[in-house]
Amino acid sequence: MEIEVLSIKQLKNVLEKSDRRKLKLIIASSYDNDIDNIEDKNKIILRFDDIAKSGKTSINKDIAKKISEFTDNIDFDNEKLYVCCDSGISRSSAIAAAILRKYKKDENTIWKNSNFQPNILVYKTLCKEFNLINFPLRLKYKESINKRALKKKIEISRKNSK
Repeated sequence: MEIEVLSIKQLKNVLEKSDRRKLKLIIASSYDNDIDNIEDKNKIILRFDDIAKSGKTSINKDIAKKISEFTDNIDFDNEKLYVCCDSGISRSSAIAAAILRKYKKDENTIWKNSNFQPNILVYKTLCKEFNLINFPLRLKYKESINKRALKKKIEISRKNSK
């Protein structure tokens, strides 16, 4: 199973150099940008904001269902999934973590990566759609893993700048 988390800008660079027949794309954006012009039939484009509370512009059950149905049709042995959002940091990483968990793969590759800060609302909403239980303590633990990774990155950066 190969999943890569990218920003939309990074995705555009990858698409220029890739064989698109073996790629699947999940694109989440809150901006009216040119992602609709990404010519690829193996994609879904989802419009929702990167926010932490449920609301009119946040991820919802319908969006989560679209992601679930889309991932059900991916041949993970032969296709690579790119999950992208505007910055490639929170929505896309949360989607990737939930998908990894759905397929019983190591989602901690996302949580332990200091370049990502998974959006908990996105993660919780997708896990619920995937019928995966999330106790509050489990979510706090996942967040703490991510915060530790970021703290470690900052400490290393400070040491290297001295």
